[in-house]
Amino acid sequence: MKHQVQARYPAAPDVVIKMFTDKGFHTRKLDALGMPYKVLAHEFDGQTFRIRVERKVPVQMPGGKKAEATVTNEETWHVASRTGSVRVEAGAMPLECACTTAIAGGGSETLVTYDWTVKSKIPLLGGQIEKMAVADMDTRSADETRIAVELLADYR
Repeated sequence: MKHQVQARYPAAPDVVIKMFTDKGFHTRKLDALGMPYKVLAHEFDGQTFRIRVERKVPVQMPGGKKAEATVTNEETWHVASRTGSVRVEAGAMPLECACTTAIAGGGSETLVTYDWTVKSKIPLLGGQIEKMAVADMDTRSADETRIAVELLADYR
């Protein structure tokens, strides 16, 4: 399943990429979300940023069951092109999730676009699982964007 998520930031693209390439931004965002996490890897050479984080995520399962999953996210950003990628390893959940990212805008507004591919590994229930994952992704994205907007002031 293809799914696009967009986030708007009231800041110039240079400010947004500066924020996205700061390890402290990612950890403060996760702290604000109240999710237990562990930074597994981080590197930034001034041009390419990469962070790999393991976190515990509450999951709504088919049939109304709730569970907790260990999810690993790897996020990469390229400063010059203002593009990147996110790859999600969903642990025991039967999903593959990955996206390309792009920052666009000018002046004092930035639009970040995430073009996701969400694929279930279960043949018969796959579509239902993908739809649930996308709905959850939209909710989490809205929360993460709200927190990121609050943190923008530190990068101006």
